Amino acid sequence: MKKIKLFSALIIALAFTACDKEDAIINNVYDGSQIGLGFTDTSAAAAVKEEGAVVTLGVQSTVATDTDRSYNVSVNSELSDGNAGHYSIGGITIPAGSYDGTLTVNMIDDGTLAEGIAYTLVLDLDLPDGVAVHTSSRATITYNKYQLCNDYTLTIVDDFWSSERTWDVADSSGAVVASGGPYANANGPTIHTENFTLADGCYTFTIRDSWGDGQVSDISGTYSLDCGISNAASGGGGWGFEEATDFCVNP
Repeated sequence: MKKIKLFSALIIALAFTACDKEDAIINNVYDGSQIGLGFTDTSAAAAVKEEGAVVTLGVQSTVATDTDRSYNVSVNSELSDGNAGHYSIGGITIPAGSYDGTLTVNMIDDGTLAEGIAYTLVLDLDLPDGVAVHTSSRATITYNKYQLCNDYTLTIVDDFWSSERTWDVADSSGAVVASGGPYANANGPTIHTENFTLADGCYTFTIRDSWGDGQVSDISGTYSLDCGISNAASGGGGWGFEEATDFCVNP
């Protein structure tokens, strides 16, 4: 009988603990009555040279105040890899009278960055009492050791209507240096792979849909333009008639 009572008491205690944790999560979600804070930039990428690289993430509050405000972030060690020598994280400052602030992360090549490896740094906002999550409390930075790369691969995982799909890469003068499509329709998802070489410089990648619904039908398609482990453009879903991304080769 004592064992049964003890077991019951343990279940009740765990239930209360779970409720407390759940309540804490619920109370930390913005409902309009608190100050809301969140990242406006939830992802970023960096190729880290010997002299390092700087990543700036936007942060926004739902209110403006008469004084500067400062907030901190923490590294989510369960979702991050690499090591602490790869980065130096500053604090968030929102100037007086403003809704917007920034977080600066200095990326460092400390000698342990391996070539051909993509690393992930996940940052979570440290929210003080009275401040709740608005938009997103998490941002992810993907980074790698800088390396020269000119051979690009475009991978399009398309919906059924590949005949609507075209794309091109234009240089800084507007001249098209690579293009493709339209493709043949299919009864299921189709993968189109294009390989091309780009000279050093800056470009615009544009993907188009003649129907105007992007890569959406019974399934949603995706696209990704990559050079080695570095991503220059990516997307998918309902992006409309076209989606354009600027990028530079070996900046």
